[in-house]
Amino acid sequence: MALLLPTISGCSFSESKLVTVCEEVLKLRLLAPAGYKRIEINESEESLSRDDYKRYLARDEYGPLIQGAMMKDFDRGRVKPRMFEVLITYDAPNAYGTPIRGTTICQYPTDNEDTSRADRLYVIIDGWPAAGFSDTELG
Repeated sequence: MALLLPTISGCSFSESKLVTVCEEVLKLRLLAPAGYKRIEINESEESLSRDDYKRYLARDEYGPLIQGAMMKDFDRGRVKPRMFEVLITYDAPNAYGTPIRGTTICQYPTDNEDTSRADRLYVIIDGWPAAGFSDTELG
């Protein structure tokens, strides 16, 4: 007996956890999340420079002692922080119900080599940390 699964436009069974997390946070910001339609996803990653890593640590809840220790680890080559980015192009209805094309950048800085532990509290959407907003403020 064969099992047939419907094909969902714009959906990939191999997409990263980060794409799922980014879309979850993006939908919280939309007026009508049920009308969200993914058009295109582009993922990229790059190494963080020392200055970028320092800025990343300053945005987080780490105190000066932990930040200093983490910077020493960076300087010694013990951590290799990465910035993962997802560029999402989508259609979503505006206040009048008219679909409008939008683009958003979702970033995930991490000390890990992958996005397997990506969480909506740690992504940055269009320059704003998602953790800084409640669900009602994101909507």
